[in-house]
Amino acid sequence: MTQIKLEAIREAKERVSSHLVRTQLSRSETLSSETGCDLALKYENHQFTASFKERGALNKLLLLTDEQREHGVVAASAGNHAQALARHGQLLGIPVHVVMPKFTPNTKVENTKVFGAKVTIQGENVDGSMNLARDLAKEYSYTLVHPFDDINVIEGQGTLGLELLEQDPTIETIVVPIGGGGLASGIASAVKQVNPTVRVIGVQVDTFNTAYAQFHGMEATEERSALTIAEGIAVKRPGAVTRPLLMSLLDEIVQVSEQQIESAIFTLLEIEKTVVEGAGAAALAAVTAYPDIAKGRTALIVSGGNIEMITLSAVLQRGLVRKSRLVRMRVIMPDVPGSLAKLAQHLGLLDSNIVDIVHRRTSHSSTIGAQPLDIVVHLCGEEESEFVVGSLRRQGYDAKILVD
Repeated sequence: MTQIKLEAIREAKERVSSHLVRTQLSRSETLSSETGCDLALKYENHQFTASFKERGALNKLLLLTDEQREHGVVAASAGNHAQALARHGQLLGIPVHVVMPKFTPNTKVENTKVFGAKVTIQGENVDGSMNLARDLAKEYSYTLVHPFDDINVIEGQGTLGLELLEQDPTIETIVVPIGGGGLASGIASAVKQVNPTVRVIGVQVDTFNTAYAQFHGMEATEERSALTIAEGIAVKRPGAVTRPLLMSLLDEIVQVSEQQIESAIFTLLEIEKTVVEGAGAAALAAVTAYPDIAKGRTALIVSGGNIEMITLSAVLQRGLVRKSRLVRMRVIMPDVPGSLAKLAQHLGLLDSNIVDIVHRRTSHSSTIGAQPLDIVVHLCGEEESEFVVGSLRRQGYDAKILVD
């Protein structure tokens, strides 16, 4: 097994620190109270390109020979590695060509182009894009900068672990997302050599769970959707370098669902006022689902914040529905003048804000005395929804909550 030496990670930290943001590590009183854990968040979404990937990409670029710099580099990436490589390639005068999967959020594609990189869209996922990247490296003498299965990249990601322990030496547990495993391998390699008692917990989304399955001696999920809220960790399997590091250094790997990640995105925006992508919310999703993994002061790696605006909007809407703050209800009322106004007035007296309304006068179940009205109202939560429905019923309405 390849060993990632502590001295190499320290040298990488010295090499890249002046070019990067020393991101904030801060305890969250609210999340700690809600989860029953002692949680601190490491905000890597505050890097210039909104992801930890700058650490590994920059370290690799700074180690290239003059000849390699002249020919340029190529990579396959779902976005964060691409942006990091493009940004620092531009600053260092190194040409960058990136192959991105079809379903990469447009935000990540456009931001990569902004930094002057050449972008080719090909492949259902990062693994598919990698095939073309390897062909391009051979054809144009590019240096292939792998997003995770590269020792120099892993050393760069490991600088996060050193930085975190410098900021808070009392950290006992670190929870980190796993895609290909570069970040988790780097962090674990660093902290285990500085303080072997620190626990490192990996998190995967259950639709891309090969590392989780391998760690627990199980079969990996066979059916993998190309569409996931956590596209940043949508990698089929860890690499040849990262896999043995994950298996030997991590204390545990857990998996979370798409819905749990969406809920964590919602929570981080509402409570911590920070925008994160799916992968960036995985650590919070994990401790929310499995609070026992968070032993002692626990650092959650908020790995990135590059989320498509339309995706974020959909996640927030679904979050409001799941928390019963956007509620769809059906009310049966007579088809006579003033009925709708009377109902709206009553809802207003209950401090219920009508967001949408559909009057189904031509429904097959409609009669003069029974008109179904579907209403979406903005409430404060489940308790209030029950109160509103109960109040409508006491007023003589046939009312019920509609659940999709």
